[in-house]
Amino acid sequence: MRFFIQLLLIFTASSLFSQTTIILSAPDDTFNLDCNSCELLVRSVSLTREQRLNPNDLNTPTGPNLLMWRYYDDILKKEAFLSVEPYWTKGVQMIEEAPENLMLSLHINLEWIDSNQVSHQFHLVLAGFNKSNLSRLPITGVYDSDANAPLRFYAIGQISLSAKEWETYECRDGIFTLTGFNQKTGAVSGVFTFYANRLGLDKHGVFLNGSFQSKKQ
Repeated sequence: MRFFIQLLLIFTASSLFSQTTIILSAPDDTFNLDCNSCELLVRSVSLTREQRLNPNDLNTPTGPNLLMWRYYDDILKKEAFLSVEPYWTKGVQMIEEAPENLMLSLHINLEWIDSNQVSHQFHLVLAGFNKSNLSRLPITGVYDSDANAPLRFYAIGQISLSAKEWETYECRDGIFTLTGFNQKTGAVSGVFTFYANRLGLDKHGVFLNGSFQSKKQ
């Protein structure tokens, strides 16, 4: 891991002198996520009970989103749920009822608009923490093959080649720091860098300088 971080520092320093979106280094690619005219947007955030990381669950995590609000609907005469705090009645956010020692995982779906205005998708997971960790930001997670390791980071990048074709890169090493998190609104901010294998092909990708912040804090 230390060797990988040293390599990332070298890649990051070199990327500062380049404004290209993709730096070809055959057969591998380096993606500079903060290039000129690029944009990294937060599309959705979920906080769930910790689960074994499964690439198929990244876009739609299993289990309830603990950021949801529960309230009593007077019309339906039963409990209902909202993604935002109800303003007309009292609601309870599900995370408030979670035990203090419950292990959690944070799922963040991002859209990366590159310098050619092409859209790509990233799915980030920070797992192995509890509610008390969220009150002491920043939190840093690193990739770990041990599914039970604390503060572990995982990611998948889906790079569009055309309207119907894309490459999927699965994280094999990397680091992610959650710098901001508003529990009531689900607004997040953070930075990440990771090294990944291209699924189905002997190819690798390095994703540098990923920095994002929800528009609404």
